[in-house]
Amino acid sequence: MLDLILIAVFLVLLVNLVVAALVGTRQRGRDSWLLIVLLSGTTGAALTAVLALSASPPDLRMLDVGLILTALAALTAAVRTVGLRRRSPQAGRRSPDGAP
Repeated sequence: MLDLILIAVFLVLLVNLVVAALVGTRQRGRDSWLLIVLLSGTTGAALTAVLALSASPPDLRMLDVGLILTALAALTAAVRTVGLRRRSPQAGRRSPDGAP
C-alpha cells in the first residue's frame, strides 16, 4: 500500500514538473525562467526523495542528490535576484539627502 502511495506522489510531482516546464516555455519572459529553475530544483528534490524511499532498502544517497538540487535552485534564485537588482534603473538612484 505504501508503494502505491509513493508511486502516486511521484507521478503527481512529475506531472507538476512537466506542466511547469511547458508553461514556462510558452511564456518567454525572464520571470518564467526563474520559476522553472525553482520548480525544477524543488520538485526534483522531492522526486529524488520519493525515489529514495521507494527503493527496497532506502537509498540515502538519493537524498543527497535532492539536497544538491535544492541548493542549486536557491543559489540560482539568489544570483538572479542580485543581477536583477543591479540592472534595475532604480538601483543607481539615490535621494538628494544621500539616503538609499
